[in-house]
Amino acid sequence: MYCPVCKAEYKAGIKICPECQVKLVEEQPPPNDFQYEEFIPVFKTADPSTINFVKSILESSGIRYALMSQGLQAILALGEVKFEVPEEDAAAARELLFPIAANKKGDLIEK
Repeated sequence: MYCPVCKAEYKAGIKICPECQVKLVEEQPPPNDFQYEEFIPVFKTADPSTINFVKSILESSGIRYALMSQGLQAILALGEVKFEVPEEDAAAARELLFPIAANKKGDLIEK
């Protein structure tokens, strides 16, 4: 018997994984197929209201993103934040964010 979560093997008769509290399965689960996905920077700004606006634009468009900052932006609203998106979404994200850059609320980052 195997745990589908932690992949641990247990003796016959055990029905629940004591660590994960899930029902065991008879066949060993396949390994996790983790694939690295490269995110690239597409936009930067130091304006807190623009940060929230960019988040809403990307989220409403279904574009996943990561924020890269120096840490002070989250605490003191100081410093610049970079938005990174999956490489295949970079062109679409730049197109969506172009009007914000044109209004001097941030800068597009070209690769």
